[in-house]
Amino acid sequence: MSADPQGNDPGAVGVPITGLAAFAILETANVISKVNLGKSPLVLPPAFKKLGLYKSDGGPSAARDNEDPIEFFQKGYTIAGEGTRSVVIGLAEQNANVQALVEGKTPDANGVIEVSSSLPDNRFILLVVTKYRNGTEKRQIGVASVTSVEPDQQERGSVEGANVTFTWLEDDLFNGAPYWQWGPAKPGAVEAPSGA
Repeated sequence: MSADPQGNDPGAVGVPITGLAAFAILETANVISKVNLGKSPLVLPPAFKKLGLYKSDGGPSAARDNEDPIEFFQKGYTIAGEGTRSVVIGLAEQNANVQALVEGKTPDANGVIEVSSSLPDNRFILLVVTKYRNGTEKRQIGVASVTSVEPDQQERGSVEGANVTFTWLEDDLFNGAPYWQWGPAKPGAVEAPSGA
């Protein structure tokens, strides 16, 4: 579908239909290159662990928080404050990958985790993929850490999951960026820019 005479294009509206989140240990081998990030199918390095189903209202919710801007004596001049990017995902499954990520530990031989009161001090590579009804996808990959875990209240007959906040971290593996983003676009061969 193309834009109408007013410039509006309903086919360009992002209506999420599914997605996935996965994480891997912080190693160069687990970085999906820019060349491969837009390919179809997207091939994950073997170390990636998928986090499973999201709650129906738990799709990725991105946020950008900025500190107060630096102001100058002369009116009208400012420099943006330091910023932080994060994404909250409502994870529905209570699988081993989710438990290892939010607790930072794996069960012992008896299946018991000795939980900590604190969040795990872990940094990892996070991949978040959203697929849209119009056939496009948005893919984000970068270094992140878990900065909040809010378990759902238990309700009879309802999914008991947790809203997990992942804070993106600037890292040399991603050229100092919090994350790389490909799309929203249709996955497949990416044409080289003209003049390249």
